[in-house]
Amino acid sequence: SSGINAEYGDARKAHQQAPQVLFSYGEPPRELAGIPGVLQGDNVGFVTFVLFPRHTNPANRDNTINLIHQFRTYLHYHIKCSKAYLHSRMRSKTSSFLKVLNRAKPEAMTDKKFARKAA
Repeated sequence: SSGINAEYGDARKAHQQAPQVLFSYGEPPRELAGIPGVLQGDNVGFVTFVLFPRHTNPANRDNTINLIHQFRTYLHYHIKCSKAYLHSRMRSKTSSFLKVLNRAKPEAMTDKKFARKAA
């Protein structure tokens, strides 16, 4: 969550006209207070876009609506990419750990050594 917040913060610095994006987890934003049926809890997050008249004037309105409409798809794409990256890192680490374990295996006991110890 803080990574996403940081990315949007950096993007706002580069693009001064971009709307502010707020994230909240568990508790809905004030705009949704008192509305029945709003989910709450640890597994619920909210995204709020702060729009100003410059975002909703006739020249920019269609673009603003289009970008907000595509936000969910954009977010899901980046979540999936992050998961794929983490899984590839975990597979790589697992592979290197298996190599270490395979190198640490003791020499196989031959029948001759086994017979001597058994006797």
